[in-house]
Amino acid sequence: MSRTSPEPLAPLIRRWQRGWGLASALAPAAEADGALHVDLGRPGRKTERIVLDADQHPERLRSLAARVAAAAEPDWLTVPTNDPERTVRLVREAGLVADPDHEAFMSADLTAHPTPGAPAPYAARLSEEHVVAGRAAVFRAHLSVPGITRAAGGVGALVNTDLVVHAIRTEPDHRRRGLGSAVLGALVARAREHGAEKGLLVSTPQGHGLYSRLGWRVRASVVVAHRAP
Repeated sequence: MSRTSPEPLAPLIRRWQRGWGLASALAPAAEADGALHVDLGRPGRKTERIVLDADQHPERLRSLAARVAAAAEPDWLTVPTNDPERTVRLVREAGLVADPDHEAFMSADLTAHPTPGAPAPYAARLSEEHVVAGRAAVFRAHLSVPGITRAAGGVGALVNTDLVVHAIRTEPDHRRRGLGSAVLGALVARAREHGAEKGLLVSTPQGHGLYSRLGWRVRASVVVAHRAP
């Protein structure tokens, strides 16, 4: 994976998390002990603990991994890192299981981002909710064809000049037709109208190719760990 030049991750991670939380309708994260603590309240995933400086402070990572391992309810540990091998070793030493396929923390310059339209016969629909006038908004893009209400969709959260992209998905019967690019293009075009300059997201391995083709670059790997079932 190609990466941009080194830059402190912690400020970008905070900015990404604010947008991700907004897009997911989550309560604001609490920052403590070198991590952002996000209350998800889901079965099997009560709290997400996002480590801010794992590479510079491995002792914090060890402590947080031990905390997740000892939690009464299942918590998850999310670790952006440029040293995924060491990160995996440390979380395993604490008794956690690391997902084998790492995700990727990515960014993009939105001023030059392509905005491909929906290919025929698909039609795009975009809604927006202004959470804080002039500073925060949530955009939801959907592509459909007659008789099918949703072929692809995604969410973008605008916080100041950052667009955080979340949950881009194309339904199985409609893949490999450029719909993911069209959804992302619709979100970027609307966000630019509101002053967006930088894009941030966390990509699954399956989504990496889509974002790379549109100019997104990897800033760090993302190791996700939790207790064994």
